[in-house]
Amino acid sequence: MENLELLTTEHIPLLKEYLTRYPRENCDYTITNIISWGQIYRNHFLIWQDNLVIYNPKYQYICFPLGDNFSEADLADLVRRFREVFPKAELILVPEEYISSHPKLTEYFSLTDDRSWADYVYEIDKMVKLSGKKLAKKKNLVSQFVRSYPEYKVLPITSDKADVLMAFTHKWRRERGAEGIYLMTEIKAIENTLKMWDTLPAEGIIICLNNNIAAYSIFSQQTENMVTEHFEKYNPDLKGSAQLVNWETARYLQDRYKYMNREQDIGLEGLRQAKLSYEPEYMVKFYFGTLKNS
Repeated sequence: MENLELLTTEHIPLLKEYLTRYPRENCDYTITNIISWGQIYRNHFLIWQDNLVIYNPKYQYICFPLGDNFSEADLADLVRRFREVFPKAELILVPEEYISSHPKLTEYFSLTDDRSWADYVYEIDKMVKLSGKKLAKKKNLVSQFVRSYPEYKVLPITSDKADVLMAFTHKWRRERGAEGIYLMTEIKAIENTLKMWDTLPAEGIIICLNNNIAAYSIFSQQTENMVTEHFEKYNPDLKGSAQLVNWETARYLQDRYKYMNREQDIGLEGLRQAKLSYEPEYMVKFYFGTLKNS
């Protein structure tokens, strides 16, 4: 593909410009995710009809363009052009609102909603208050942690904490016996994020207990009223640490955003139940667009 360039941190201003003008709620459309995971997948980009197109060559995924200067037929033509070089190229992250407002899209594409990659969105105030019978157990676990460890501190993540955070992450993986391609890729994405901490628009908190890490979370802005939590790790031996880091993250962000996107469950049943247990306000669907007659 002509004009296809490797995406690097030098392109963060370009990403910021387009994401500010054309915000999306799918977590894949945050600068932090685009860059940190993009270094693993060697994400590329091109400017097409004044729209920004991000391309993942590992899976031959064309992310739905950031912009509004195209028709349904233009999108089909874009995918055909990619397929001249990348035969399995497929359109992903088609916004639900675009589908509803462009009925002719189905003349060109077969649309598939993949539940495993849908994002969970929560109201931050509710995550702080934890009101109601269904959230009572989580609220009790937070209260127990606060009573048991009143000396714990909440510290902002800074670039000098990268090594200890990675050591904590690997310790978490070993002690839980967690393996798998996605998990190892996630750990690499965490490492990339921490290495580029002073360059990326990412933030995070550490729950510190007796000069040791009890948990941490990393997040960044999604839209004007939504933040996305990218990573969250905790010490499973500390009862309530999982609930506490969730609660403290919400408290940290409460005055700045209305919603928190906690990303996908990737089809893992345990993760799905954990995310559902916090009663999401809604899901951001993940649509694939497969070109017809191809």
